[in-house]
Amino acid sequence: MRPALIVFAKVPRPGGVKTRLSPPLTPSEAAELYDAFLHDALEIYERVDADVRLYLVDGPTETEQYPRLETFFQQTGEGLGERMSNAFAETFSAGYDRVCIIGTDHPTIESGLIDSAFASLADNDLVVGPSLDGGYYLMGMKRLHKQLFSDMLYSHGDVFEDTIGRARSINLTTRVLMEWYDVDDLESLRLLIRDLENHASELPRTRRIAGKLMTRYPADLYIEKSA
Repeated sequence: MRPALIVFAKVPRPGGVKTRLSPPLTPSEAAELYDAFLHDALEIYERVDADVRLYLVDGPTETEQYPRLETFFQQTGEGLGERMSNAFAETFSAGYDRVCIIGTDHPTIESGLIDSAFASLADNDLVVGPSLDGGYYLMGMKRLHKQLFSDMLYSHGDVFEDTIGRARSINLTTRVLMEWYDVDDLESLRLLIRDLENHASELPRTRRIAGKLMTRYPADLYIEKSA
């Protein structure tokens, strides 16, 4: 059976996404940016040799027009760890034997990196992609290991190290991917804008909104070009 890629996402509602970018961005601008991330990311993920399973916190209302979000699974659980654990459990129960989970905060990630994560599960129990903020942008496994999620604290700078420590404690062989970054604050948004120069023909939505934001907030988003 083909592997499965779980995508954790939210409906792009003002005030509910990318809140650390406001200010200077307005809640509507932050939501527009996240909407671009989401749709560009889904296009990249669909190139991966895996079945994409979109998990939303809640779905679009009748008045919200998001055709790409009409087919989704519901995230269930009290916190992030429980929601991820439940999504893995549901996906393994559906018959998949290799499952990775990823978000939509890193639109410049390449499909080949995700394919390599799945390939690494042939020889490893676990694969993890560390992010610059100390968390991780991807996790994959061949069966559910609840110990990696139970009572885990998130949104701090040691999530990746804590996860690797738990993996060692239960003797999981682990492949660590190259480091990537989430776009959650102004510093990472500046990094994204710089990286967009290397993706000239891709990420059309992200590129469009980034250009608008550069015009509106030049003092906040200006990147000095290297010589």
